[in-house]
Amino acid sequence: MGCLRRLGCLLLLAIVAGGTLWVTSSRWLPLLPGWVPGSASARAIATDSGWVLVTPAGATRAEHALTALREPSARVYTTVSPAEFAGYVLMDLSGRLPPEGDSTAAIVVENQLRVRTSLDIRALGGQDVWGFVSDLIGTRAPLVFTGTFDIVRPGIAEFRVTELSIHGLQVPGPMIPRLLRRVDSGLHPSGMAANALLVNVPAYVADVRASSGKILIYKSEP
Repeated sequence: MGCLRRLGCLLLLAIVAGGTLWVTSSRWLPLLPGWVPGSASARAIATDSGWVLVTPAGATRAEHALTALREPSARVYTTVSPAEFAGYVLMDLSGRLPPEGDSTAAIVVENQLRVRTSLDIRALGGQDVWGFVSDLIGTRAPLVFTGTFDIVRPGIAEFRVTELSIHGLQVPGPMIPRLLRRVDSGLHPSGMAANALLVNVPAYVADVRASSGKILIYKSEP
């Protein structure tokens, strides 16, 4: 029951299977085009496929764009790149960006922001359960999550996670909220969706949308 209360035995067994494949990757990985976090090939694939690496400089540009939106002379909206806004979101969630070696990247797909990074599986808790998994695949596992934004109330936005995968294994939708609460122990104000992560934004931000490969940020009209 303890296993089921955490994430579900099915997910755990799937990760173990994925870890076994990871251990034997030296045999089959050269036969496949792949993405390995932090490698030179990861950066090349990011460039070729439309993924853009998330950087501290990009996160700063997004923050400056939000600040400039406050000016009375500013347009009613501003645009930033997916990587820039993903950096802003990740900085807000954890206070720092993931390690550079993770090759964290972002892209807009079908009007949703998709972020590719990695997860320290120790954050899932239950060291007795996950300890042997980390022995197989290491402490960090590739993580991809996709979602949309919504303004809950002035100053509080949410990133609604619609898809999430760990080590290439899709997390069932009903389990996403439980997993998010494992890795994000911060506030979850009333009115937020169960599958959402809190993102602090200036109170004058009225809407955030992913569209046509960009992130559009609208301000409240006077």
